[in-house]
Amino acid sequence: MKNKLLLALGLLFSGFSYAQDIPAKDVPLEVRNSFKKAFPNATKVEWELKGDLYNADFDIGRRDHEVWFTNKGTLVKHKKEIRAKELPVAVSNVIKKNYSGYRIDDVDQFEEGKVFLYKVELKKVGEEKKVVFDAKGNVVNRIL
Repeated sequence: MKNKLLLALGLLFSGFSYAQDIPAKDVPLEVRNSFKKAFPNATKVEWELKGDLYNADFDIGRRDHEVWFTNKGTLVKHKKEIRAKELPVAVSNVIKKNYSGYRIDDVDQFEEGKVFLYKVELKKVGEEKKVVFDAKGNVVNRIL
């Protein structure tokens, strides 16, 4: 019993060491400057250190955003909440064809370099699916 408790506590605290909230003043100047230049209208900004990347969670208007920067201020990935009607036509067509009976509940757009991926949460009574598409409507076997 004691070993199980120690294991549970170890797992709990190891999760804290992976993602660590940090005050903005502790974020490198290069990262803060890159962030401000790319997202001048950001509000409710919260910073974390995830591994060796600086992660900012913030809002622009009423939309959630999340970005990851290297310590030199290079933008690695950008996730933003979008509306279903903003999905590429190819993605919408695949959903209509292959996911009949499902409604789109939530959509996130991920940008890494010049690659765009769309994580779509589809729901129908008693069932939920999370599917990742590329911009051409292909299902991508990738966890975002």
